[in-house]
Amino acid sequence: MTDLPEQEPRWRGFLLGAGEALPLAVFLIYVALADPKTQAEWRGPYYAATAVAVAATALRMGAGLALNRIFFALTLYFISGSIALATHWLWLNELYGRMEATAMLWWVLLVGAAFTAGSASGFVGIDSIDRRTAVVSSLGLLGVTALATLVSGHFAGNRLLSAYLPFVAVFASHGLIRARYEAGRRT
Repeated sequence: MTDLPEQEPRWRGFLLGAGEALPLAVFLIYVALADPKTQAEWRGPYYAATAVAVAATALRMGAGLALNRIFFALTLYFISGSIALATHWLWLNELYGRMEATAMLWWVLLVGAAFTAGSASGFVGIDSIDRRTAVVSSLGLLGVTALATLVSGHFAGNRLLSAYLPFVAVFASHGLIRARYEAGRRT
């Protein structure tokens, strides 16, 4: 898989990249509008986000593009929440409810660790860098993600400090790392 094949039109890559972010937007908007309280009411947001996430992942993989590991972790979070609701594993969704955004960040941390250990392009997902650089960059991103997860858990219930700022830190760090290596490739 590649970051974006050279022959690929930029607009197509942009749409496929934006598609990876869409499941999170669907989930957050659905939750804001529906304000679910019971387990049954949570099915809509989870099932909708899961359907969009699986479709976006399949389209990106079908196009031969590398997956953003952060969004892939969120896809797994949505799938696990949907499975838990469909199979009546109430304990898992109750845990997710108590943890809020921290549960998503734990998925990001676990997926990041798995890709750091098992993928040549690591957690950062940059195919054009050597393995050592991928590991070092991925460990840095894992450190930011671990800190964001701890902050999120500590401030549970405070949307700004538990959800928004920790995710901004993770996405911004990932973006800065990618930009650094993209700039190096162009020079």
